[in-house]
Amino acid sequence: MPWEQNFISYGLAKAEGKNVKVYKDKFSYVTLSIGEHVSHAIWAGDELNVFLESGKVRRYKDKFSYRVI
Repeated sequence: MPWEQNFISYGLAKAEGKNVKVYKDKFSYVTLSIGEHVSHAIWAGDELNVFLESGKVRRYKDKFSYRVI
């Protein structure tokens, strides 16, 4: 199931150590547990790109599935 439109429209993802908080609105978010240190995360259309400190990039099509690009 793809990201809900509310997450994409709000457009905020905060890297915090080995986690990324993806906001739905000012008060609601889901936490992605990455398992590696995260540099930053940005939206690319309807997918979330998570940049790891190791140099890898994970592209999340939803909160459960990703591929390494």
